[in-house]
Amino acid sequence: MCFLQGAGPAYDIEEAFRRLPLPYIDQEFNIDSIKKEELESVTKPPPYVHLKHNVYFVKKKCDGDPIEAKCSDCDPPLTCQIRCSCRSVSISCSQACKCSKKCTNRPFRREKKIGVVKTEHCGWGAIALETIEKGDFVIEFVGEVIDGARFEERLQDMKRRRDQNFYMCKVNNNFIIDATFRGNDCRFFNHSCRPNCQLDNWQVNGKTRLGVFSLQGIQVGEPLTYNYSFEQHFGPQTECFCGAENCRGKL
Repeated sequence: MCFLQGAGPAYDIEEAFRRLPLPYIDQEFNIDSIKKEELESVTKPPPYVHLKHNVYFVKKKCDGDPIEAKCSDCDPPLTCQIRCSCRSVSISCSQACKCSKKCTNRPFRREKKIGVVKTEHCGWGAIALETIEKGDFVIEFVGEVIDGARFEERLQDMKRRRDQNFYMCKVNNNFIIDATFRGNDCRFFNHSCRPNCQLDNWQVNGKTRLGVFSLQGIQVGEPLTYNYSFEQHFGPQTECFCGAENCRGKL
């Protein structure tokens, strides 16, 4: 609301502009462009830097996981089915493995097609743009890899800014992926108390990588969700709007 000396309140922008002292040039104030900018801010998510791979602020081997060599039982024609020893410990087959191109133990090869949409109760969300089968690799969770000390610093900064959006995922105390400012479409996956996806960490060529895998078949247009396993660091508990039958009510 705009107040001008000697006049009552102006209830719209055009009326306020008419009350301005002359000279007044109509072309300088394009109401349509203002409305267009407001509309774009509603129909587009807040900007962020898109990443294809993690950006490390810590040593890549800081989590202490061993560098993989090769699987001992993935020679053709096994093609790394469920018997593959690498799969049992969540290690992706590497180029050193002798398995064929049909190997099923290299999950981080192709991400599914995902769309970002505005939801009714949960801000921005992600939906499937193609059919996803149970157990499929959906997308990798990428961002800035930070340690525990930097994690605490960023939490305090969020608290000072009263930021309500949280895009951090902790693999362990010294390996946290922060997608707040840099990440990919995975940052738009919403929480659900009955999710259709889950996060699993794998070793890929000696690096820890966090993948999203489907828990069930997912059809085109369905929301993509996982359980945040949220840790409350400051402020009141966050209300949950997932709508699941088993919804806990709070994150």
